[in-house]
Amino acid sequence: MSTSFTVREGKILLYHLFDVADSISLEHFRQNWMGESTLIKLVSRRAAPYYLQFGTSPLLLPLGRKPLQIRPDQPEIDAEVNIKVFEFGVVSICWEIPMPAEWDEAVKDALHFIDNSTIEEQSRELLKTIRPVMEPSLDKPYEEALIEDYTIFYVKHFEGHAPKAEVVLEQLGPDIASMLRGESKPLSAAERELILSQRLSYFEDDLVVLAWNSAFIYDPESSNEHVDMLEFANAELLELRSYDSLLDRELKQIYHVIEQQTPGKWVVPIFSNPYQEATQKLMTLVLDVLELTDKIENSLKIIGELYSARVYRLMSSVLRLNEWQNRVDGKLNNARQIFDTLNHEVQNRRSTLLEITIILLIAFEIVLFIFPMIFPAMPKH
Repeated sequence: MSTSFTVREGKILLYHLFDVADSISLEHFRQNWMGESTLIKLVSRRAAPYYLQFGTSPLLLPLGRKPLQIRPDQPEIDAEVNIKVFEFGVVSICWEIPMPAEWDEAVKDALHFIDNSTIEEQSRELLKTIRPVMEPSLDKPYEEALIEDYTIFYVKHFEGHAPKAEVVLEQLGPDIASMLRGESKPLSAAERELILSQRLSYFEDDLVVLAWNSAFIYDPESSNEHVDMLEFANAELLELRSYDSLLDRELKQIYHVIEQQTPGKWVVPIFSNPYQEATQKLMTLVLDVLELTDKIENSLKIIGELYSARVYRLMSSVLRLNEWQNRVDGKLNNARQIFDTLNHEVQNRRSTLLEITIILLIAFEIVLFIFPMIFPAMPKH
């Protein structure tokens, strides 16, 4: 660890994101919310055209300062709390606390903030307090909300000097790597290199290092665009996990329905579809997931090689969003194939039954034609 650096101004952002419903009517919720609220726009200190924006601006609810307990054996501390509500059904709760002034202490304490179940439980309780007001604005609310957590260590100024990003990496790189992994022991050279390779800088004196569940930001200009991109990428990950879980759950139920409704080899109702319930469930499932994925894909408009776009793309790579999207797409394709297979099965069996019926009718007509020849009418006496 390095003792030559002291944090003059810094903060730790502790995020817990909850997937609470298919979607949230932000306008309806805002009308019911009695406290302060603001629709968020992406603000960049760097050149950014109009299309770097949220498709539907999320709703920010600043709750002010609230007590936060980091560990059960420690007293509570004051934290600034903000809640961000996204139209596609995600509620993001952020606890902001000051970063320790001593750099060594900040590195040593990092493990207490990452994957902290005590803080998660307080986030869940906070969500419960606003849930009654939010409930009328939810479309298809979930009984149990999936959760994603993310921690950001943000340094605005070091005491006495403003080092360039290269200097920060050279002197604090091993500490940053340990901080992002939440490890008290020094990491191997290979692990440090892997973590520090996921970094970006725009100016000489700013730096972003990204990891799966945490990030380090050094930015003397205190820009918030990195934070917005990281928060949104985690919201997207949460949604993809939710779609994946929904497809697993619904497909399992559909398989069970198919097994219960599968007729015998030759038992095919002529005027009904034995798989009707299963095919309707499949079609509804595919349409619902496609609608949900469209919502999140249209939630953020990023085009080109903007810095914020590169932060988002790097974070997408770190979170493996493409792999999650491929999982969801693969299961959607499976649902479509099952739908097509069931329809073809019914059509094939009906065609076979009709062919047999036609053959029997032809055979019957032949019998009717031949029967008088074989058994001529007996003469009357």
